[in-house]
Amino acid sequence: MLQQNDQLADRGLGEAEPLRGAGEAAQFHDRFECFELPDVHNFQLSQISQIQFAVRPPTVPNGSIRWKTNNKGNVIMKNRRITTFTFTAFATAFLAAPASAQESITVATYGGEWGAALQACIIDPFTEATGITVTPEPGVSAVTLSKLLQQKDAPVLDAVWMDGGVSEQAAAQGIVAPIDPEKLPGVAGMLEEGVYKDDEGNIFAVSTGYYSLGLVYNTDQVETAPKSWKDLWNGEYAGAVTFPSPSNAMGVPFLAELAKVEGTPLSEVDPVLDNIKELQVAAYFDTAGAGTNLFQSGEVVAGAHYASSAYAMRDQKLPIAFVVPEEGAIGGDIRLHLVANTPRMEAAEKFVDFAIGKEPAACMAERIYVGPATKDVELSDDAKQRMPWGEGGSVKSLSLPNWNEINDNRATVIEKFNRTVAAR
Repeated sequence: MLQQNDQLADRGLGEAEPLRGAGEAAQFHDRFECFELPDVHNFQLSQISQIQFAVRPPTVPNGSIRWKTNNKGNVIMKNRRITTFTFTAFATAFLAAPASAQESITVATYGGEWGAALQACIIDPFTEATGITVTPEPGVSAVTLSKLLQQKDAPVLDAVWMDGGVSEQAAAQGIVAPIDPEKLPGVAGMLEEGVYKDDEGNIFAVSTGYYSLGLVYNTDQVETAPKSWKDLWNGEYAGAVTFPSPSNAMGVPFLAELAKVEGTPLSEVDPVLDNIKELQVAAYFDTAGAGTNLFQSGEVVAGAHYASSAYAMRDQKLPIAFVVPEEGAIGGDIRLHLVANTPRMEAAEKFVDFAIGKEPAACMAERIYVGPATKDVELSDDAKQRMPWGEGGSVKSLSLPNWNEINDNRATVIEKFNRTVAAR
């Protein structure tokens, strides 16, 4: 048995080296018993680890090629006579099958219900439409950023989802590639707010949906519904208020929003922290689930929480309402990026272009109530009522964070919060 390692998937079809061993063997043996390959029905170059063929004496008359499968489900070609030229030509033609049947990309996604929505609304439909296999790699944005830095010269990831803030950090470090609108025509159909550009005008990310942090309260326990962030200091809510800690994705943006309300820059956050010390907070939450638990248990009756979490509690028949503050709900979004230096850029571009289409945007909005960043998306009445900007609102109803300012001051704000507020 002759064996030849196939590195074709890693080096590309341009190199003929993987076929040389087979060709040289054919110069000595011009009749073959079998040529074994992975199942042709779902053929992927990356699946080939070996090409194997058995040689036997020329005892069978010439004839046509016959096919069968062995007990491993692999396709076997029984050949009465194959010359060196015929074998090489066959192998080259077989390995040069249509690209869509061979391509595979790896995409960084999220976990939980967000990852499930991306799989159902974008990844699976994309593979069905193009034949390009997508391997999801779930994780939080900070971990994805670390992976990109580690893989900078030889990336495994081809496209990545990351939240705002982390997205800007990735762009600044040159680990995401510019998005060319001529190659991704779907960009033209997006909201202006959903297309992110660097100082030179290059697009480094596109949004696939908005979420928000707004005012949430218990309708059974609260007589006067809050309308502004300032209302959290209402004595009616004393001792039963919550909001995200700085370790939460929206924690520092929440403090930045309070600073904006107070008319102070985030770099001078001390007055905001002094006000928070006067606020009788029951607990701060690190995760959205922890915040939901505080409302479900009755430990808090009002606070800053995610719109999607409020709608989920309402679906559970809990007396919970979501209010867009008069200053605007704090908006965040899940952004998609191309990875710099990926050798699979063309397939990654197809994926990103598909993800920003109308159908994926509508699916995401209906499933997890993220606001579409794509124009003219048709939604059900139920989804319209659950948008992060509130019924009848739009992305312009959101207060979108200045992520560059937040990133510049994040470490200092967290240190001051932990020292002056959380330690109390």
